[in-house]
Amino acid sequence: MARKTKRPDDWVRLITDEATDMTLGAWLDTEGYPRSAMKTLFQEKLVLVNDRKANPKTIVTSGDELRLQMPKETIDHEPMEGPLTIAYEDEDLLIVDKPVGLTVNSAGQESMANRIAAYFKAQKEWRKVRFLNRLDRDTSGLLIVAKSGLAQSLYQQQLEENSLEKWYTAEVVGRLEGDGIIELPMRRSNDGIHYEVHEEGKLTKTAYTVITAGDDVSTVCIRLYTGKTHQIRVAMAHIGHPLQYDGLYGTAVEGKTFSLRASKVCFTSLRTGQRVEVEV
Repeated sequence: MARKTKRPDDWVRLITDEATDMTLGAWLDTEGYPRSAMKTLFQEKLVLVNDRKANPKTIVTSGDELRLQMPKETIDHEPMEGPLTIAYEDEDLLIVDKPVGLTVNSAGQESMANRIAAYFKAQKEWRKVRFLNRLDRDTSGLLIVAKSGLAQSLYQQQLEENSLEKWYTAEVVGRLEGDGIIELPMRRSNDGIHYEVHEEGKLTKTAYTVITAGDDVSTVCIRLYTGKTHQIRVAMAHIGHPLQYDGLYGTAVEGKTFSLRASKVCFTSLRTGQRVEVEV
C-alpha cells in the first residue's frame, strides 16, 4: 500500500515536455515502462503524481512529478551467511562476484541466492532475489540482481536490446588467433545434460577476441549477444577450441575445472541515464 514516507529507492521523474494533458498510462507507454510491473504498482497504490495517488487515467502535463514507490516484499530464499563480494550496488541493482563451485540457485544446498538473501536481511532490505543473468556452478564472476520488479523489467529490456552487455574471459584449447562471431542454433540434447547445435534450436550469437594465443592454450574475451545455457562452451567447442578442462564438451582432467569468468558488464543507469561499466 502507499507509503507516507519517501525512501531513497523511490523512483522519481519529471513528466517530459512531450506530455500535454496526456493520461499517465499513455505517457508511461511512450516512455517504455513495462505494463506488467506498472500494473502491480497501480494495484498497490504506489504511483503518485505531485504526491497524490494516481491511476492510469490520471491526466499529466509537463513538469508534473511522478513518484513510484517500491512495494514491501518478503525475502524469498532462506538467508545463509557466507562470503559475498560486492562489485557494484545502487538503488536498483546489486552485482556480486560469484566464486567457482557455488550454484546461483539450487534447492537443498547453499547457493548465491541464500547469501544474497542474508545480505538483504542484514541491510533490512525486504526484497526478493531477482537474477538478471545466471552462471554455471564452475563459472565465476559478475552476477546481476535486480532489487525490484520494475528494475528487473527495465533492465531486462536492456538485455533484449543488447545495451546491457555481458563479457567473459576464458581459456580455450589450442592456438586461436584474431576475432570472430559464432552464430549457431542450439538446443538441449536428448540426454538432458548437454546442449547441441541443431537446426531446430534457438539461434545464438557469440563474439570473441583473442587476448593471448598460445600453442596449447589461448585466452579469449567473449561477448554474449544471447543467453542460452552452455552457450560459450558449445560455441567454442563447435569451432574446435573447447574450454580447457571442459569435461562436457572437451577433455576432462581429474581435479581440474574449466576457466570461464563473467568479467564485465555494461549498462545504462535507470537513475542517471549514464553508461556504467563494472569489471572484475
